[in-house]
Amino acid sequence: MGNIMPGTGKIGSGNHVGRVKYARANYDFAVDGGAIGTITLRGDALPSGAILLDAFVDVTTAFLPVTTTTVALTVQSAGDLRAAALTNASPSVISTTGAKRLLVDAGDADLVKTTAARSVTMAVAAGAVTAGKCSVVVAYLELA
Repeated sequence: MGNIMPGTGKIGSGNHVGRVKYARANYDFAVDGGAIGTITLRGDALPSGAILLDAFVDVTTAFLPVTTTTVALTVQSAGDLRAAALTNASPSVISTTGAKRLLVDAGDADLVKTTAARSVTMAVAAGAVTAGKCSVVVAYLELA
């Protein structure tokens, strides 16, 4: 996966240190399955020491089922992007298509900082995902 915005610096490169960078991770039920457990999303990893500034999910195929499956999205610690909730529940309803803001944003009192290189993961519980496709985009700052 390349960068979403040209000129922001490739993930993990020493170029453009101190500029906002973007990591994109993808999930597709047809490719990744939806069994209960933790699924590592395909795409960019965030480097160690990355400070998360903002994040959103672009759902292109609605997640199913809507009433029995919980999904959390994580980078550093459990549910830091999307707390475990039913697919049709806040925050970030993923049972409908469209772009939705995730929990990390510039208004948070405590920012998330990675302690090692991390990939975006999706924790599925209470029932398997039977449909869904999305891209998760995380804006971050790499200070060193």
